[in-house]
Amino acid sequence: MNRLLIASIDRFGPLKDDARTSLGACSQTVVTVSPGHSLVQRGEPSRLRVLAKGLAVRQHVLADGARQILGFVTPGDLLDLGGLFAGGDHEVRALNACEVRQTTAREARSLLRQHPSLLAALCRAVMTEAKLQRNWMVGLGRRSALARTANLFCEIYARQKAVGLAAEGRCRLPVLQADIADALGLSVVHTHRVLQTLKKSGLASLRDGDLSIEDWDRLVGLAEFDPDCFRPQHDPAELAATRGRHTLPALTAAQQA
Repeated sequence: MNRLLIASIDRFGPLKDDARTSLGACSQTVVTVSPGHSLVQRGEPSRLRVLAKGLAVRQHVLADGARQILGFVTPGDLLDLGGLFAGGDHEVRALNACEVRQTTAREARSLLRQHPSLLAALCRAVMTEAKLQRNWMVGLGRRSALARTANLFCEIYARQKAVGLAAEGRCRLPVLQADIADALGLSVVHTHRVLQTLKKSGLASLRDGDLSIEDWDRLVGLAEFDPDCFRPQHDPAELAATRGRHTLPALTAAQQA
């Protein structure tokens, strides 16, 4: 049974029984991707790809080679929502060794046609992803470099904690300073200064791919971090109707085994 796929989508549902059954029975392959390689290429259709292990970035590379990181992808995230009805407009690239679980593009389209509750859940997933992008835009346009970096650290930690991959202020963040710079619109030199400031202030530090948050409350305050930006949206009426019949699957690290 494709528990990770069901749990990933059901967060935006809840799904109807028939949709849950079809997702559980659909074909799914496991693909391992090395650091620096592409998980989803620009223009590819959706295959309901779910990141099971690792960390990746959504990115757009300009003709001159300059890169803008559009967001980070953590385990349990759907990778290719942008390709549901047309080819995706950006690439997803692995930061460390990643494992992806996916079906076929044909089967994904068939599932969408057959199950309105699945289509509705994926639309809400797109809406949630758009909220993240708007928060990203506010950060690039209006937050200081220090607040931008603090917000990024809060987001990464909170999202990994939600799936059981972070605890006690520690989680993996295998990024280079150049990656942070490309995500936050900074130079590498400026990024280095910001990281040193966060460390010396006793807020957070990044070393050898490990993020350590020393003072969560102060970091949240500096970042003006709002967890609602990435909290999955769902249909309250459907949630109330299904409560008692189903317990929504918990998306935890145990499901990635």
